[in-house]
Amino acid sequence: MRIIAITLLALAGTAGCVSLQARIPEDVVRRHAALEEGIELGTICSLDGKSYSEGAVACMAGRPLTCDRTGRWIPTEGGC
Repeated sequence: MRIIAITLLALAGTAGCVSLQARIPEDVVRRHAALEEGIELGTICSLDGKSYSEGAVACMAGRPLTCDRTGRWIPTEGGC
């Protein structure tokens, strides 16, 4: 019984020494830092793993799309 109690106490003492690492996308970290500082960043849209700023035009399924202020791709007139 004594061995179990000592083992549990030892485990409880070492449990606080565990650290976690997370991979957070750079744009998320940048936005969070800007919010803390009160800085307004331009909108960022993503497409195929790449980031685009507000006003960028990309071609998807034969149609041009424009990154708007809400971070969404909006279809625009014309062809690619």
